[in-house]
Amino acid sequence: MGWIKALAIGVAVIVVFSMASVILHLAYLAIVAIAIGAVVAVVLKARARLRAGREQKARKVEADHAQARLTQRQIDSRAEAVKLRQDVEDELTRLKREIG
Repeated sequence: MGWIKALAIGVAVIVVFSMASVILHLAYLAIVAIAIGAVVAVVLKARARLRAGREQKARKVEADHAQARLTQRQIDSRAEAVKLRQDVEDELTRLKREIG
């Protein structure tokens, strides 16, 4: 009978150590899964920031181009106004000569 009790205790100890080992391995796997999830989250966040930065840079370049076109149009319209004014003055001078 003593041998049966000793054998039962030995089996129980082996089962307890096995269960503890399984629990520790599951804990390690959970920690690894959390770490991988954190790395993936950081990478996705970094990608989102890079994409937002690129979009902001593109919007800035587009705004600069629009501002340059507006400035060019203003310069062109001023040059056109000066030319028209010169034409009007030339025409006025010609009419004065013809009258006088």
